[in-house]
Amino acid sequence: MFTALYQVAKNTFRESLREPIYLLVLISALCLIGLFPIFSMFVFRAQERLVIDSAMATTMLFGWGVAVLISSYAVSREINNGTALLLLSKPIQRPVFIIAKILGIIGAVSVFWFLTAVASLICLRVAADQYRFDMPLFYMYFGAIVLSMVAAGIHNYTTRSAFPMVAVLSLCVLLPVVAIVGQFKSYDGEVPGLAWHVVPALLLILYSVWAMAGLATTLSTRFNLISNLLICSVLFLLGLMSDYIIGRHAKEPWYDTVPRGKAPLWIADYTFAPTEMGVKRWNRPRRIDNGEAFIVWSDREKPSKLPDMGSTPEATWKNGQGWQDDVNDLDTAPVFMASYDSATHKWEVTRIKDEITTVPSGAKGMEAKFTSYVFRRSVNPPVTPAGGKYSSPIPGGGSLMASALYAIIPNWQLFWMADALAAQSSIPAAYVIYGAIYAVLMLAFLMLLAVALFGNREVGKQIIE
Repeated sequence: MFTALYQVAKNTFRESLREPIYLLVLISALCLIGLFPIFSMFVFRAQERLVIDSAMATTMLFGWGVAVLISSYAVSREINNGTALLLLSKPIQRPVFIIAKILGIIGAVSVFWFLTAVASLICLRVAADQYRFDMPLFYMYFGAIVLSMVAAGIHNYTTRSAFPMVAVLSLCVLLPVVAIVGQFKSYDGEVPGLAWHVVPALLLILYSVWAMAGLATTLSTRFNLISNLLICSVLFLLGLMSDYIIGRHAKEPWYDTVPRGKAPLWIADYTFAPTEMGVKRWNRPRRIDNGEAFIVWSDREKPSKLPDMGSTPEATWKNGQGWQDDVNDLDTAPVFMASYDSATHKWEVTRIKDEITTVPSGAKGMEAKFTSYVFRRSVNPPVTPAGGKYSSPIPGGGSLMASALYAIIPNWQLFWMADALAAQSSIPAAYVIYGAIYAVLMLAFLMLLAVALFGNREVGKQIIE
């Protein structure tokens, strides 16, 4: 079984690289990425952002396009022309056949991503200067593309080998050589090197291309090229707008007090009045454990008075007297949250559990209003909560159907880190690992779906007729 899986995957990979459309899309993407440094001359102090944003978008869009095209050629075309029937007549099971197809196509789109990622690093290095770019490196980049075409032409003429595949393999050698030159080449007396900090963002683009390759191959078991392209386009657009169209209607659990855990902690608040019938939207959630303020917690109904911590509370703070700087160290759920202002040396103590008890006895109307706080732990920023009422100030609402669709439809925004790069924020390694796990789980689900769809699919019907 494993031998058959390897052979079919290898042949699919090689045939994908031999497709003229694969080389055409690849060269188009590389030339487009190579021209972005020229456009950076028309922006002010934003040339690097223009190049990397445009290069990432090109890699993502062209990568998805090539995934749909080669998957249709590798699966639906073989089903229709009888090639699949020939293979399945041998001791190759249908699940092995379709899983091998997916793996081979993933290998082909990975090569596509590798070349466009290397091209992105080179062109970002070319546009490192605001007022002029590195022309020698620019010419070397396009020279490598031209040289790969010449090498493929000569090899095709002498050995009759596939021109597209030789051109792609030549690029796999020549572009890394240009990147190495860009890493060590001096520019105006300095050696700026390549922008390695963008590699995590490029890896996330790879995961998105993997997901689209798996999706396109799965759909190719039942649909032809045009139908596959249409469905993938719709899912692509839905995935881009998933947060806005579906995510805001999905259920997200919010808690009256802080849940235990290590994930980032978010807080949302709303001031309730007894005259209101319900809440449509709370205040926008904000993260409170990112170090902007020093916060401690207490699970006592009457906690002790907090001391003056000076200008460096993190260094002088000591747990005790019912207060902890880590909410997970409390014995029970926290009742109070205290935030320290280093400028005024004052504490702001806030009740975060059973907030309605802060309303004075006998208060009516607006005098009976109170502010309720809810919490959620989430790696990604949560949507603004909605729902709740005066007697039960907990967000509600949300649709189970929306939650299911939000989980099933790939959220491509999770793989797009251009905003983080623009803000000069580092992308945590944990996020890249979670992205890889997400992509692998999605591929596993798509493989199972592909096996189910291909299980009773007629192959070679046109040939038989």
